[in-house]
Amino acid sequence: MNQQEAEYQHIQHAAPTVEHTKAREADSIEKLPYGLINAFIIIFTVSDRNRLVLLNHFLYHRFARDISGNISIDTTSQPCGNESDRDTSESDSQRVQRMTSSMIMNFELVVSLLGVLGSLFLGTFSTSLGRKAQLLIPISGYTSRALSILAVAFWDLDLSWLYVGCATEGIMGGAPGVYLGVFLYVSDITPRNRKRTLGLALLEGIRGFMGSGINIATGQMIQRTTFFVPASFTACGATICVIMACLMPDRMPVTPVRWSPRVVKKSLGALLSPIRKLKDHRVRRMVLVAAIAYFLGFSTIYSLDRVRLLYLMHRPFCWSAINIGWYQFGRQALFNTAIITLVPLLHRCFPGVILAILGAMANITEYTLYAFARTNAHLLIALAVSFGQGLPLNMVRGETSRLIGAEEQGTWFACLAVLENISFSVGIFLISVYTMSLSFYVGLIFNVFAVMTLAMIIFLCIFQHIWTGYTKTLLKCEKVARDFSAFPVNLLQTEQNSSKNGTPENGNEISEEQCFITEPEKPASNC
Repeated sequence: MNQQEAEYQHIQHAAPTVEHTKAREADSIEKLPYGLINAFIIIFTVSDRNRLVLLNHFLYHRFARDISGNISIDTTSQPCGNESDRDTSESDSQRVQRMTSSMIMNFELVVSLLGVLGSLFLGTFSTSLGRKAQLLIPISGYTSRALSILAVAFWDLDLSWLYVGCATEGIMGGAPGVYLGVFLYVSDITPRNRKRTLGLALLEGIRGFMGSGINIATGQMIQRTTFFVPASFTACGATICVIMACLMPDRMPVTPVRWSPRVVKKSLGALLSPIRKLKDHRVRRMVLVAAIAYFLGFSTIYSLDRVRLLYLMHRPFCWSAINIGWYQFGRQALFNTAIITLVPLLHRCFPGVILAILGAMANITEYTLYAFARTNAHLLIALAVSFGQGLPLNMVRGETSRLIGAEEQGTWFACLAVLENISFSVGIFLISVYTMSLSFYVGLIFNVFAVMTLAMIIFLCIFQHIWTGYTKTLLKCEKVARDFSAFPVNLLQTEQNSSKNGTPENGNEISEEQCFITEPEKPASNC
């Protein structure tokens, strides 16, 4: 093959990217589907937040009742009981804390182990299943667990019945499977530029902000009614999500693939090693670094959400369900408001994952305050610096989605879902650290969270360093795309000239993965 033929084939390969650049209508978010998926995820978030608080208080109440032998004990308003001897080596409140955290660990272990299988299934068939099925399968498993909690609370059944719901939720993908379906849906209706990062971030921020208010209602329901009322609320919310998933407009993958054993084997292999398919070495490095940072960040936040509830119920705070509800509301409203406002306003000034790094630094401050907190004032100061919690994961998820093509979106988000399920296992270990440290230093676990966040910052800095050099190629590709659009593609000589413009100075061809962006990044000086 001579040089002229090689240049002609290169320009033919690059032409589809140019057509996408010219299609201005493909450069915007589809508003109606985006609104529907936002409504779905808001209802799911409200149900899930309610379930998290409910399960902690319900298990705490059941174990306190078993230890004290008092069926009328009220742990929702007085979680520490009425103990007068605070110097005992093993108080009743510590025993309840240990039993509650151990039961939560067992539940999450079942969900995480089976959830890996569920996420692998959903990721493997992401190129064959419609997006409606991607949502319906995991939300059905989630609903089954919500119904099992409702049954145990209503009939006062043995707690072992809750394992049935955990197993069903895990094998069908669980909450990570729901988010996998949601993010795939959003990636289908958003362009492959900065708007995808904003779309994913706004989705996360809006659903978090709207879901933060449920913490107040949950605290009121738990303390002023029976556990059956909040359990019914969770079950109803999950059922509504199932109905919405059935009514959601179905969308097929960009390049749907008919199911066959060969396709399943190929998809499973790609899911287990998604980075191998990427041609550009810099993209491979960024995706690998992003996956490690995401794993560290998700493991920390997942464990924090479960430990913090028990921490606030323990001495010296002994907060009631209502107080915890207000605190959770303030914290979640703050960091979700930060996502909604900071990402659209500052992402152009701080491109890449700079906002994620700043948010992670704020997280370290928050965890350090928790570790040494002794009064309610310390907790309120920690709340004030909690604005950065949602930034790291959202920025990593959005920026990496832009790095890969439409055909790899399902594989990548499924990979994240698998990482989330593996993070559950790490979270189980971290919860056990909290349980073991109850007798000598209850704040030890928050120091561990700070160290893990520091490690995440290191990987985010590596990602940003590679990304900064990579944007130079993206800007060059944007210029090439504009040059291509000015010439008819059916003239060989014109294509040859355009092909020469599309070759970098070092002589290496710019691959399709390198030319993924249709809107060049603006330098920080233009803010």
